[in-house]
Amino acid sequence: MNDELYNLWKQRADAEPPADFADHVMDAVRREPLPSSKGVLVRLLSSPAVRVAACVLACLACLYRMAAVVAVFFVQ
Repeated sequence: MNDELYNLWKQRADAEPPADFADHVMDAVRREPLPSSKGVLVRLLSSPAVRVAACVLACLACLYRMAAVVAVFFVQ
């Protein structure tokens, strides 16, 4: 049974695609609607200023946590 399936698959694998196959694919790609506009979050995160602000806030939060750990040893 497996030999029959294999031979059937092998016969179909020898088939050549139509000459205008690539043209049909490219036409289908061109007909595909463009994706909708990006969401607000994506547009915000793609802004360099927002990225810099987020990094600065993260650094400040890290420094605050480090200062809180060090303050444990100095506060009586």
